[in-house]
Amino acid sequence: MTGLTQVQAQTCTGAFPNPLTDICYDCMFPMTLGGGLINLGVQGDDYDTGAGTNPICACANNLSVGTPVSFWEPRYMVDVTNIAGCMPLMGAVQISLSGSDLQNGAISGGDISAKTAFMQLNEYINPVMTALGIISASPCLDNRSFDIPFMSWADPTWNDDTLALILTPYAFAFSGMTSIAAEIPDSIQATVGFPNQYLFWVAGAWGEMYPLTGNVNVANTPEQVSHLLIARILAKLHAAGTQQSSAGQGALQACNAFGVPELIMDKRQYKTNRVFPFSDGMCTPIGRPLFLQEAGAARPTDKDYGYFVFQRKDCCQPFATP
Repeated sequence: MTGLTQVQAQTCTGAFPNPLTDICYDCMFPMTLGGGLINLGVQGDDYDTGAGTNPICACANNLSVGTPVSFWEPRYMVDVTNIAGCMPLMGAVQISLSGSDLQNGAISGGDISAKTAFMQLNEYINPVMTALGIISASPCLDNRSFDIPFMSWADPTWNDDTLALILTPYAFAFSGMTSIAAEIPDSIQATVGFPNQYLFWVAGAWGEMYPLTGNVNVANTPEQVSHLLIARILAKLHAAGTQQSSAGQGALQACNAFGVPELIMDKRQYKTNRVFPFSDGMCTPIGRPLFLQEAGAARPTDKDYGYFVFQRKDCCQPFATP
């Protein structure tokens, strides 16, 4: 209770990320056009999405012919905070809330093995490539306006593990030793590349994927907690049908910026890049150990964290549309 009282006395901190200096655009690589690699000297992590290397593609939905393109698109922002209603990546905007059911966050416990956490989270749609106007009139780029599709304080399941199972009842089978046993191989695989898409119930070195709430049973560092909650919210939105997979042959043939429905998330399709309280300049797949990202990121003043999320994309860029 003391920990929660201290959190309530804290001030919401944050800053809107500078799209020119804070975002690590190297995370967009590697790119391919017509099956050929375009790396511009940047060596980025990637995986085989199964989209193939055919230089020509066709779109039945608009009767067009084009060439396949693949890249990592900066589409979302996510911030993690101790304070319900705090929006760090909106410049530390604090929404005035009332109600006994609203819960502030805290990391509590004694020794590291006993630490637990509960944190609030916001997700933002911010397709920065469209906003900057770098490429115009491309059906492959997310052209949505800035929006806030998820605020955890408004979700009654975010602090209730049992209620969250209504959305993912299958998660009940993946708890305890089943989860712990899968974390190690998933973490090893994510260390050298990307996590194992079949071990969907864990997030590698970050911990258990389920339940899809803000409750973290093993809280080692603020970065680990923040990254785990990012993975959880992406998995939650996939399970709810509001987030789609934009990688793979199905997404390529869909010929749009959003891809195809995917209720159980393929966690390989996301990378994170911290932009607040300072940019880490890194591209971090889900589940990768966070030794480098944690350096200097647990100062006493650092209570809120913000990230850009890059999503892998396969799309058919038309030459012309009738």
